[in-house]
Amino acid sequence: MVFTSTDFFHIIDHQLLFNQNKSLFYTLPDGKLAVKPSEKTVQLFKHKPKEIVGFIESTKREGTISQVLEAVSQRVLRLFLRANQFLDFQHRDRLVLQSLYKHLLQRICTMGSKTATLSDAEIDELFDGHYKRLQAFLVGSNGTAIFSKYREHPELFAVPCAEYDPQFQLDLLGIGLDTIKQPVLDIGCGAQANLVRFLRESGIEAYGIDRDVEECDYLFRANWFDWQVRAVTWGTVISHMAFSNHFMHHHLRSSSSAERYAKTYMQILQSLQAGGSFIYAPGLPFLEDLLRSHPSYTVNVKEIKIDRCCAEPSSRLGRPSVTNITRQA
Repeated sequence: MVFTSTDFFHIIDHQLLFNQNKSLFYTLPDGKLAVKPSEKTVQLFKHKPKEIVGFIESTKREGTISQVLEAVSQRVLRLFLRANQFLDFQHRDRLVLQSLYKHLLQRICTMGSKTATLSDAEIDELFDGHYKRLQAFLVGSNGTAIFSKYREHPELFAVPCAEYDPQFQLDLLGIGLDTIKQPVLDIGCGAQANLVRFLRESGIEAYGIDRDVEECDYLFRANWFDWQVRAVTWGTVISHMAFSNHFMHHHLRSSSSAERYAKTYMQILQSLQAGGSFIYAPGLPFLEDLLRSHPSYTVNVKEIKIDRCCAEPSSRLGRPSVTNITRQA
């Protein structure tokens, strides 16, 4: 029986789903990792290793192996980002992850071409080595501190992340369809790009970037550090619970990434046309206070009212707010 591309991605998706709520960094009392191959995956490698090898070798002959590696790595990165939105992967990290999966497929070919069945010990060795390389990849790309809590429990803890209704975003940010300055860029638009699509349906020239969006002529899959922001281009740049939220996260932790965020923030301001605005939430009071004395920009901050039933914000965060930075002529 021929093992097809559909079969391959089915087992990839199944395996990712099987481990999606488990911590890659937790070690069980018996010394094994909390993540592991499912019984379905184990049975496949036990009884059909040569069929899997046949598929991998066919992708090499047909020149499609790069597309396969890119598709697999994109699935894996999407899973990581859903587990923790504050993880950061740049273009070079994506290439490293593709190389890691290339190594895994080569190991499968080496092991599977020698025998008609793989033992439990061989399968354990294959996956255990792969998971440890994934650990090294995550630490190499994001440092050790962000994963410290993942070593304490076998199950993942939730880091909330959501896409919001377009009209809710416009109302919160104080943006009117009749006054918004075009063109518009939504930084961190989300996989669905709800606001960008809503603006375009309303006749507004709008674009979006996000690390998990499906690309088209107005949507671009990119990390905001890799995205080349051209100077004096945008009428309005929007970022709701995205760029500034991550900036604040790294600032509060004195992360080495905070400096990169500050540089990118200034590049965004420089990308504005005269009279253009960068509108974002949450606010960044530690930076906005410095900008108030800058002759090229006007800073307007609007406090967001919160229900009394909600917890009071931390004093380190300040009051929740929306910020509008306007570039002067």
